Amino acid sequence: MEEQSRRCAASQRLALGGQGTGSGCAHLPIILNTSLGLNLFSPGKEKVRAVGGQSQLTGALSSWRKAPEWARPPSSPTPTRGKGGDDIKPGRNFVLYSGLPVALKAHNPGPHRSSPGSAPALLSLAGHQVNVYWASAVRQGICSWGEQCRALQIQAVKEKTVKNKAMLALLRGNIRRGAQDWALAKKYDQRTISQACGKDVPMRLGHSRCTMEVAREKLRKYVFDRVNVHNVLIHLVRRRGEKLESMQLELASLQSQPDATKEELRMLQVIRQLENNIEKTMVKITTSQNVQLLYVDLLDHLKRKLAGYPTELDKLQNLVGDYCSELSDMTVMSQDAMMITDEVKMNMRQGEATFIEERRARENRLNQQKKLIDKIHTKETSEKYRWGQRDLDFPSNLMGPETPKVKRRETSKADIEYQTDVSALVEKVKTAVRCSHLWDIAGRFLAQQNMEENLELQMEDCEERRAQLEALMKKLEVEEAMLKFHQMPSSVSFKSVEKKVKDMLKEEENRLQQARANMTRSQKLLLIIQTGIDNLYIRLIGIPVPTAPKEAEVSNTLDVYSKLAYCEGKLLDLADRVQMLSRTEEVNTKVRDALESSTLKEKQNTRISFEDLEEDVIETFQFADVDHSYVPSRAEIKRQARRLIEGRLKVAKKKKK
Repeated sequence: MEEQSRRCAASQRLALGGQGTGSGCAHLPIILNTSLGLNLFSPGKEKVRAVGGQSQLTGALSSWRKAPEWARPPSSPTPTRGKGGDDIKPGRNFVLYSGLPVALKAHNPGPHRSSPGSAPALLSLAGHQVNVYWASAVRQGICSWGEQCRALQIQAVKEKTVKNKAMLALLRGNIRRGAQDWALAKKYDQRTISQACGKDVPMRLGHSRCTMEVAREKLRKYVFDRVNVHNVLIHLVRRRGEKLESMQLELASLQSQPDATKEELRMLQVIRQLENNIEKTMVKITTSQNVQLLYVDLLDHLKRKLAGYPTELDKLQNLVGDYCSELSDMTVMSQDAMMITDEVKMNMRQGEATFIEERRARENRLNQQKKLIDKIHTKETSEKYRWGQRDLDFPSNLMGPETPKVKRRETSKADIEYQTDVSALVEKVKTAVRCSHLWDIAGRFLAQQNMEENLELQMEDCEERRAQLEALMKKLEVEEAMLKFHQMPSSVSFKSVEKKVKDMLKEEENRLQQARANMTRSQKLLLIIQTGIDNLYIRLIGIPVPTAPKEAEVSNTLDVYSKLAYCEGKLLDLADRVQMLSRTEEVNTKVRDALESSTLKEKQNTRISFEDLEEDVIETFQFADVDHSYVPSRAEIKRQARRLIEGRLKVAKKKKK
């Protein structure tokens, strides 16, 4: 294939050209390719062997023979010199075939140079015509040669494909036969392996996927192992046979000895009995030693447990005593709480009755106030009309009252600014102390001071208890050291006692939880009462009492009872002073309205819907300005405070007793 492609490419590179020779005749230079199968010889050789392209060569020769005599080259060309000055030697650049010059190398047609000794110049024109004639003839031959080369190449490719197909079919058949042979050989191998394994199914499954060689090696190894085992067993059998022979010889020797006497037999029996007795006693000794060690360990464990129980019992006893004391305190507090609730219920009943009476009186007062308001309105309208008439009559009087009005406005602005500054400062203090009212600030400070004092007292109590516990710990350590070297009492009923103590402890813990819950509730109630007393104390501390002019400054470290006593004295004095004053209806209404408006503005006061249970109370007048909220009067507040103070004083006296 490579040779044919090379020939085809060379045939396409054929070119035509002409060059004059030294004799003055125009010879035709022709390039021939080896693809035509031409073998060119030297000028001395006359024959040319043509494998292919014989018809084209004969056509070219016939056309060359038809050329005129003067245009033909001589039979043996003389050496000439080309363009480059190289000598054109026969057999190198040209070969002759029956007088036809054939060039092995293409030359471009150029101007004809006549070397010395060449033909006349008149023959140049005839040589040019001969070149044109030969060029057309050779071009036709070259085209036919190219087509024939292409046909030969296609034919060679087809032959090659046919050969390749035959080769592929042959190879496929060989592969198929090889696969069949391989499957058959594998089948024979498996059959041989199964025959070699016999009835050993696991071995057959293990060697089913192996080749014949691998299976042979494995089976050979297995056979070798079995042979080695067989040899070992044979060796053991031989040794046992030798031992059996030696024992038989010993037995024969013993049998050959004379029989023992009765005394010897008796002594042998006694010896065997003694050996058996010794073995039995040794077993009993070992068992008794184990039992002794077990009892000793158990005794030590029980001693350690019993040594720890007295301390726990003392702790439980102390806890029971503490719980009993706390329980007694809680019972007293619960009784006090029950008494307080009973008193509060009585106060509520009395307050309800007084409220109904006050409501009736309030209705009467409202009717009277309405009449007074109407009178005042008529009076104000008449005065406004009169002053308007006076202003119209005397316009010069307008300037007189304006100046004091301006001055009053200036003073009122300064007062307003001062009030805003004071209120801002108070709000800052409230936010810092987290109080909603001004009178709660001092109470909060006092409560914090009381809490600090209580914490200090608790710390002192804890220190005392710590010292007591340390002394008790030392005492218990001494008792533990003494108990380690003394025998403890029997612990047969200890589990029952322990169970009873645990049950009692659980009951006491439940009671303690209940008592703590009651204590937290009572502490919250006590804190609320303390804050109320502190607020009342702060409100009443700035009121002077004429009956005690030489009273010193009140100490800041007063307890709740002293504050209650102080407030009681102040309230009694204020009540006496109020009774001594002359009462008028207008003053009473103004004071009551001021108190009601001030109490309504407070955030902590909540409106309580009151339902009248009596049917005889009938609303005669309905005003839009009346606020339907329950606000206690001063007398009611005073009575409730007095009852609360008396109750607390009674409780304090009982505790002191």
